[in-house]
Amino acid sequence: MKTFDIVLNPKQSLFFSKIFTEDMHIRDDAPEELAYFGAFRCGKSLITMMITFYLCSLFKDVNWLFCRATYPELSDSVIPQFMQLFPPDLSGYQYNKSERNANFSNGSRINFRAFDRDTKILSNEYSGATLCQAEEIPYKLFLQVLGRLSGQAIPKRFLLVEGNPADSWAKERYVENKPDHVFFINGSMEDNKANLDPNYIEGLLRDYPQDYIERYIYGGWDKTSDRVYTAFKNHNVIPSVKIQKHFYLCIGLDHGGINDTSLVWMAKDESGNIFICDEWHKKQAEFHDVVNASRRHGNVNIIADYSMKTPDRDQGSWWLDLQAQGLRLIEANKSNKFDNILQVNKLFHQHKLFIFNHLEYVIQQHKGYKYKPARLNETENRRDEVVKKDDHSVDAVQYAIQHLKGIEVESPAKIFAPVINPYNLRK
Repeated sequence: MKTFDIVLNPKQSLFFSKIFTEDMHIRDDAPEELAYFGAFRCGKSLITMMITFYLCSLFKDVNWLFCRATYPELSDSVIPQFMQLFPPDLSGYQYNKSERNANFSNGSRINFRAFDRDTKILSNEYSGATLCQAEEIPYKLFLQVLGRLSGQAIPKRFLLVEGNPADSWAKERYVENKPDHVFFINGSMEDNKANLDPNYIEGLLRDYPQDYIERYIYGGWDKTSDRVYTAFKNHNVIPSVKIQKHFYLCIGLDHGGINDTSLVWMAKDESGNIFICDEWHKKQAEFHDVVNASRRHGNVNIIADYSMKTPDRDQGSWWLDLQAQGLRLIEANKSNKFDNILQVNKLFHQHKLFIFNHLEYVIQQHKGYKYKPARLNETENRRDEVVKKDDHSVDAVQYAIQHLKGIEVESPAKIFAPVINPYNLRK
């Protein structure tokens, strides 16, 4: 069988050895459910992929489920990582892109599936399964996967589970009330330090808020709060300061339709400080309301959601109509919601983002911005999804923050500094 030059850290080695003996036989006392949770880049994905690969290589006619909650992450992350670790032409399998199957020469097959797209996942019988980022998978579906592990191609029906700390069923099952038959490892980024760039961890320790450090660097479970902006503290709320003429001023706009439309004015100075300095909101705002409010502090750039480009049923596109009024619209880079949240949290943590203390609407919405709570008895668990309620100024701020990342502000001293030609000694 093909071997690969992969160096494991001690926790990865322990996880692997719970299933395999040194001569690659299945251990008689191997637990059937093994979970590896913890920090980013601690090695949990690699070791579950490795075990999956060897089980399908060593045993014939294995039908294995490799699953993630959502298709984009499966397609863009999971499958490419597996194929990079175990290239098809060197690893005894062929990858069928249309079916998303790794078909081995011994008749075994890995089925790469996503719960949000593949409706027939749970109508099949599997010899084993790997659940990637399991905290994102609803608890009901997790239980149904357990019920489908009835294949007999392997001496034991293994379930490999990996993920990050989160306030979900995974915390309940593996941390707070772990069953005796489950083997669980919790990993830290430090465990995998030998395989990481020396500056990687140092940079995250500098930039991440404390709860992110505990959760995603050290793999801790104590700070898995439902509150989104955990780095937002009282010192981020300040009395108004004068917005200087050289500051870059823009508006974040969240168009609410039947809900609040929110305008948030944000200014960036030459040191990278960002001030949320004014706001306007109105429920079921009409077109002229938004036009008039937008001009409160002059005709500045407005960072808005591109969905405003879509024509309403009974009228035209708000985007085009606002542009016709001379307003300077820039399409928001909504990016990934997690990335938007992380960017705002980092700015709060670094003391670079401030809200003027008279903007109660903005302050309360940022304090009340929460993830969906995990409920073990509901059909859906939280997948780091936010509660979409009273978040209009929150979205407006996120739009503007993404825009402001690329804005550099020059100080007046630099702008107005005289150009002095060096004295030519030869004259």
